[in-house]
This record gives sequence, structure tokens and C-alpha cells, in this order.
Amino acid sequence: MGDRLKGSRLRGLISRGAIAAKVGPTPAFRPRAFLLATWALNVCINAFYIAPSPVFQDMIEELGITNAQAGSLISLYLLAILLFQIPGGYTSDRVEPRKTIVGGCLVLLGLSALMTAIPRYDVLLALRFLAGIPVAFIFAPSAFLVSRAFSNAPGRAVGIFLSAPPAGVAIGNLLAPAIAEAFGWPAVFVAFNLPLLAILPFFSHIAESLPPRAHERFALSDYVAAFRKRELWKVGLVFASSYAAYIFYASWTPSYLKETLHIVPLVAGLISAAIPAAGILSRPLGGHLAETRFRRDKRWVPGVAFASLAVVSLAIPFLGLAGIPLLILSGFLAQFPFSVYYLFSAQIMPKRFGGTAFAFMNTISILGGAISPALAGHLRDVTGTFAAAFFMIAANAVLGLVLIAAVRER
Repeated sequence: MGDRLKGSRLRGLISRGAIAAKVGPTPAFRPRAFLLATWALNVCINAFYIAPSPVFQDMIEELGITNAQAGSLISLYLLAILLFQIPGGYTSDRVEPRKTIVGGCLVLLGLSALMTAIPRYDVLLALRFLAGIPVAFIFAPSAFLVSRAFSNAPGRAVGIFLSAPPAGVAIGNLLAPAIAEAFGWPAVFVAFNLPLLAILPFFSHIAESLPPRAHERFALSDYVAAFRKRELWKVGLVFASSYAAYIFYASWTPSYLKETLHIVPLVAGLISAAIPAAGILSRPLGGHLAETRFRRDKRWVPGVAFASLAVVSLAIPFLGLAGIPLLILSGFLAQFPFSVYYLFSAQIMPKRFGGTAFAFMNTISILGGAISPALAGHLRDVTGTFAAAFFMIAANAVLGLVLIAAVRER
């Protein structure tokens, strides 16, 4: 009996050794490398997202469209993300999202290539909407994976990850004019997604070693019930106010600088790039302060941002060239609370709906981003100046301040 047991154990050891030899050791997960890869691919998709903005005037002249129609290329793209964000979050909580991220990036690359190949307004509008669909399966799932990879300090890690969108928008605003001058404005659509061909293999390799998540089973009724939490909707609406301000400054500043202040395109591009780039600092800083200085009541982070943003937005149209530093400050303030909203949503939603919590914040916030560019363009068309658009953003900041006061202290 003893010899048989020893023999059985020995055969088991040999069998496990053979399997290990065939499969090889599981590579150690490198969270910083994963954060870098995830950050890089989201820089690309956000540069693509803002790419039309710096060439709005070229498109308006060549295609014979209005400012509002040009702004709709931003708004409709965000609308598609809004509509498909919750399905993207649901997918993240049902299956592992790493493969859907890669697939979404490849679809986005193909659609952006079509935009460059067929630069007609009706085609661009349709393709920009379609392009928003795969992004719904890229950005929020990426943020969720980062929070999983850094479970001990999710606020700071997510804050660093959230610097990818402003970095991408800054790169888009900075480089799009040069790309348009060298290759024509349609080239800006595909240019910023081409680096994905190099980034995606790196991301796939690193993501393979990400510790697996145990996806808990849940009924559809449980999933729907999670959305009945009033606090979740309050935080989402506050986020929408912040995002509306951010997208306004990121998308219309190039036109404001060139039309109203008569800044040369190169300098206008540098200033415009600095506005979203301010978020590279402000987004991680907001998350850091929320987990340190304001950990007892994180509402102070968005509260300070909204109060300051209201004053600054009212002042800019009266200051002319002297208001340029305030434009950059507005980019900083608008993005300062972003990390806090994701922290709030993760605390409000049940843990098994972690992916959906991030997706929900994106969905509601994009409501503000989908409205503000087109509304600002309409106000510009009707009034002939950008002043009314700045006043609209100031009113939006006051609304955000009222909404954050209604959110429960956390």
C-alpha cells in the first residue's frame, strides 16, 4: 500500500513537472508596464477623438459646413460612446475585457482609415458615430483593469491612467495642424491611430499575466437594480458638468484663439495643446488629494474646481490676450475632479459591478461632452462671438457646484 502511494505521488509529481515544462512558468505580472501600455493606447484613441477640432476651419471652408456642423463631429462621436458604454461595462463584468480592448482598437483603426479615404461630411459624420462604438469597449474597461492591477491604491493609479486622455488631446491639438499642412486635413483622422499597430502587441503580451478576476454570477434584475441608486446618478451628473467644461475648452479654444484673438496657427496650437495637457497634472493630483488631504470629504476637490471655473470662465472673454493663461487654468480646473468621480462610483456600486461603475460614469459624463461643443458652436453662429459660450460654461460650473453639494459626504 505504502509503495503504491509513493509511486502514485511520484507519478503525480512527474506529471505536474511535465505540464510545467510544456507550459512554462507563469510570467510575473508587471503592473507598471501594464499601466504604461494601457495609458499609451488610450493616448492614441483620444488624439483621434479631438483630431477634427484643430482643422475645423479648413473643413468648414472646403466642405461648406457651419460651425455647429463641425462641432457635431465631436458631439456625435461622444453620443455613440454614451449609447454603448453600459453594454461595454456589462461585458467587462461578464467576461475578461482584455481581448475586447484589442479588438476595439483594431476596429477603430479601420474606421479612421476610411475617414481619411472618404473625406465627405456625410460620410465623416456616419463614421465618427460608428467609431464611438468600439471606444465604449476600450476606455472604461481599461480604467477598470488599471484599478484591478493597483487594488491597494486605485485612486492614484486611476488618476495616472486618466492623464492619458488629456495627453492624447494635447497631442492631437498640437500635431493635427502640422499633419494637415503636410498631408491634407483628412490625414488627421488616421494618423493618431497608426501607432496602435505597435502598441497593441505590447499590451497583449503584458495583459496575459494580469491576475484573473473571478466574475461573479448575477441576474439581470440585480444588474438593473444597481442603477436605482440615487447617489450614483448625482455623481454622474456632477461629472457631466465637469466634462462639459473640459470638452468646450479642448475643442473650441483653437477657433477662439484664431478668430477672436488672431493668434497665428502654430502658437494657437501650442496654447490649445496646453489646455488638455494640464490634465496630465491635475487628474492625478485630484486623485492624490482625494486620498490624502481631503480623504474625509472628497467633495472638496470638485467643489473648489467648480467655484474657480465659474469665475475664470466669466473673466476670459473680457481680458483678450491677457486671458490666455486663464484658458490653460480652465483646462486644469475642469479636469481636476475626474479621479474623484470614479472613486465615488466604485464605492456606491456593488463590487461585482466594478466595470459597470466606471462605464456608468463615462456614460453620464459624456452627456455634458456631447452637448457643449455643438451648443457652443450654435451660440457662436447666433451671436457672432464666443462670449455667450463662455457664459454658458460659467453657468454650467455653478450648476456643478450645486450638484456636488447634494452628493453625500464620502
